Amino acid sequence: MVSYPASASDFDVDWMNAALGAGGKLGKYKVVACNAHDSDVPGQTADIVKIDVEYDDPDCDLPHHFVAKIKARNQMVIDQVINVYDLYRREASFYKEFSDAGIAAPDCYYCAHDPETQGLVILMGDLAPAESPSWAPTPEQTELALSQLAAFHAKWWNDPKLRSRDWMVQFDDVGFFTAAATAASMAIEKLEEHMGNEGAHTAELSRTYIRHIDQVVAFYGTRPFTFVHGDYHPKQMFFPSEAGGRFAVIDWQFPFVGAGAWDFIRMMVLGLDVETRRARQERLIADYYDSLIEAGVENYTREDLDTDIKIGLMINQMIMMVALIDTDISLVEKECDALGVDWKQVLILRGETALRDLEVVDFVKSLVSA
Repeated sequence: MVSYPASASDFDVDWMNAALGAGGKLGKYKVVACNAHDSDVPGQTADIVKIDVEYDDPDCDLPHHFVAKIKARNQMVIDQVINVYDLYRREASFYKEFSDAGIAAPDCYYCAHDPETQGLVILMGDLAPAESPSWAPTPEQTELALSQLAAFHAKWWNDPKLRSRDWMVQFDDVGFFTAAATAASMAIEKLEEHMGNEGAHTAELSRTYIRHIDQVVAFYGTRPFTFVHGDYHPKQMFFPSEAGGRFAVIDWQFPFVGAGAWDFIRMMVLGLDVETRRARQERLIADYYDSLIEAGVENYTREDLDTDIKIGLMINQMIMMVALIDTDISLVEKECDALGVDWKQVLILRGETALRDLEVVDFVKSLVSA
């Protein structure tokens, strides 16, 4: 068995040969040199290591640059996030079971997870020269990301195989959604501390959600389902740069079986500022719907999509509420400042405005009072 690296220094020639060999990727080649270092951009739930290698044959077609995700060295992250939401098992299972999910992801060369110790290693090809825009994508990048969703969702539309994956968050998992709703409601005080009355709709939605969680989750079960990334936003994506590269979606730690619109609305709200979103929203929704139908989705109306978008927007805001208490806000603020965007807008207020525009609070209240 290949060991679980705990730091960059553990990625040496012997480890790389063992991992690539175990994954059946090495073939006749051997790694003869290896240089590993921590990434300049730290991960939020795992540590990230960049690895450069040389082979005994310069014509080897394996990557010369890798990225590895390993267990977070911050024990608080393990205790309060990984153990609570089972993120490492979910992502490791994705890479082991979905070699072609229907949307571009990093190429995985070795993957292992120990549920007892939360040992983790996911060895992927480096996506450079593609670049991640983090919280500051261009509108064109956002539209590219949205355009990838219909084919992905259509591929798994109402596919019963998804229901057998216990590592995916199932739409009828009342326990999971109750835990998430509880965490979101606990964040209301922090929401009001940072946003004041500007987050009023999000706070009201959080209170409604936790009070009526059984009814809301029961409603999820009436909707068509598909494979949902679960955290589809610009910080989880790489886009082609002037130097090249390809589009790819990373961080498959929260895969859902639910409505595809959950991915769509999360990306649209987090990828576009309010005015741009308002100006493009109708066209983008229509394009997504038309692409679903063209890809073979049947018995799904535009009204169905509008309903799922409202639920997806609620899911988005609850995720961001959890982020308020599970994330070091000072780090988010620092990153957003460097990008020239307002962290409050990104984390809460873009979604808050969309809640009002789409009248989501009234919609959810109508569900639980029916």
